[in-house]
Amino acid sequence: MNKLGMVEASTRDGFLIVKPSTRVILKLVNSSVYDENNRRIGRIVDVIGRVDDPRVVVKLESKGLAPSSTVLYYYLASQRKHKRGGRR
Repeated sequence: MNKLGMVEASTRDGFLIVKPSTRVILKLVNSSVYDENNRRIGRIVDVIGRVDDPRVVVKLESKGLAPSSTVLYYYLASQRKHKRGGRR
């Protein structure tokens, strides 16, 4: 697991806004998000904000599952490789 960043805000709809500590952000979409106790709390659904100062949107698995810590971690989702070719 790698460090995702710090939680900046939470919404009533069950989303967290996180300021990422990593520079490679677009690869993180659909990755699982964990707290300090290695509990899965949700997944990354979007990247918002300016290019030089982006934010990551995390959808919580349940609205009552607010993280107890402000530091979050992620596990990179496996990228599916498309097979090339087909019937010729």
